[in-house]
Amino acid sequence: MIVKKKLFALFVLILLAGGLFLSGCTGKDDTKAKTAPAQAATAQAPKHLRLGYLPTSGHALEFIAQEQGYFTEQNLHVELFEFSNSAEGHNALLAKKLDLIAMGTAAPQVFISKGTPFVLIGGLMSEGAGVIAKPEKAGQFKDIKNFRNKTVATVRMATGDAVWRGALYDAGINWQTDLKIEELKSPAAVLEAVKTDKVDAGVVWLPYQDMAEAQGLVVVRYSDEYFPDHPCCRVTLDKETLANDRDTYVKYEKALIKAYKFFKTNQTGSVDAIAKYVKIDKELIKSSVYTDHFFASPDPNRKGIVRFWEMMNKIGYINSTLDINQYIDTSVYKQSLDELARENPNESFYTQLEAEYRRLNE
Repeated sequence: MIVKKKLFALFVLILLAGGLFLSGCTGKDDTKAKTAPAQAATAQAPKHLRLGYLPTSGHALEFIAQEQGYFTEQNLHVELFEFSNSAEGHNALLAKKLDLIAMGTAAPQVFISKGTPFVLIGGLMSEGAGVIAKPEKAGQFKDIKNFRNKTVATVRMATGDAVWRGALYDAGINWQTDLKIEELKSPAAVLEAVKTDKVDAGVVWLPYQDMAEAQGLVVVRYSDEYFPDHPCCRVTLDKETLANDRDTYVKYEKALIKAYKFFKTNQTGSVDAIAKYVKIDKELIKSSVYTDHFFASPDPNRKGIVRFWEMMNKIGYINSTLDINQYIDTSVYKQSLDELARENPNESFYTQLEAEYRRLNE
């Protein structure tokens, strides 16, 4: 009997010890269960970016990256803000109301020439602008010398406007004195001014060339006929912003590169994404971006930026002795591309982009 009592007591002690051990383990696991999600949430909180854009089909890569979830894949929460023109967008960037934009090549160079510490890290598109006129007036403007003594509407700081003024300069026309240039707020305003005979011609960006043709106007010349392969929208931000958070912008560029691949391989999906931000007929969107007078690319194109800077100074659009190379950082895009190439070793697409990078930047 005594032995049985001793055995029973020993059994109870074993159970109690085991219970304490189990409760201790359970308590430890509960702590992990409670803290792990909080730690994960902190580590994985998406980076919020305020991105300014223009309602143009030329911003296709941004729209695709947003709608196809490529920004989200990079743990970025991108909030889009619409502007009417590049000048407005760059003023908002200067005022710290935006984190980055990609609105032309002319506009950021104007700001840089005045001492603004902007830096260009990538691209969205090149070419994509044109001169429009009524059919009865269009023929004369095939010869650029016939713009002399005419009235032409443009959008302030638009890249196509700067390219056209460069062509005037090369033709011996002083764009400051030999004709009248009216700077309007948007390409829509330019289109309306041409239609109502308030001006003789107008300079617009895509998809307004296609919209103009749909409304009975004529595209006189495309900007690439004046300046072949000229860069347009460059990804631009403040130098300090980039220095303080470079990894975020590497991720941003990775999203754009993936969007570019989608743009090249899925026309229907690309047009659908663009149509969420550019409220016109989808056929006009498609004809505006899948054309010989526009090409999308996230590559920064340093050489093109330098050529554009030289042209802007030559024609008197800006007057600066700064070295524009000090305001270009191609390494962000290059790192993004290198990472994607390593992550996708069997994808020839990234190999092609690396060759293009060497051609345009080195």
